[in-house]
Amino acid sequence: MRPAPTGIALVVLALLSALLGAGCSSTPQLTSTWRDPGAAPRPYRNLVVFGIAANGNVRRAYENTFVVALRARGVKARAGHDLLPAGGLGEVNAVTRAVGQSGADGIIVTHLVGATAQTVVVPPRSYVDPNLYGSLYPYYQRVFGYVTEPGYYATYPVLQLETNLYDAARQKLVWSTRSETMDPGSETTTIKDVIAAVTQGLAAAGYLPN
Repeated sequence: MRPAPTGIALVVLALLSALLGAGCSSTPQLTSTWRDPGAAPRPYRNLVVFGIAANGNVRRAYENTFVVALRARGVKARAGHDLLPAGGLGEVNAVTRAVGQSGADGIIVTHLVGATAQTVVVPPRSYVDPNLYGSLYPYYQRVFGYVTEPGYYATYPVLQLETNLYDAARQKLVWSTRSETMDPGSETTTIKDVIAAVTQGLAAAGYLPN
């Protein structure tokens, strides 16, 4: 059965409300946090943020909000949409060139995942699998492909954010987390709150300057 087309619009409207910080907020919790056991954490001081979403307004607002949070911690940060036009976000070569030219030492990639949906191309997971996520560009290309498919979030009653930090020089995953679930019909957890929790988690793990 094809997902109902109205589902996408409902999710986008809910996310836009969250991006604007509407309603009351609660303190989000991070779940399923993973870090590279083979390398000691080090603070990243120059980051590029990619928020992968089918809706350009949501993506830009998310990236801008994350950049503001990182800069407040003394990190040089840039939004992915400042480096690439929308049409180049799915082209791995273009992303590789843009990241290289930015001088970034790390890349943050965030996308929405469903906690209970059955329509995702890659089945929902409650843990990080370095075999699938370990290298930046196969991961980025895979996620961009299925996140931008029509109807990707249409059937989701519950949403989560997944955030991965990649080392730019090695293009390898060093840290990953998922936020607590977000109900698209609720405004109790804003995107700003989730980003604050993620940046706190990165700093506590040693990946951001204190």
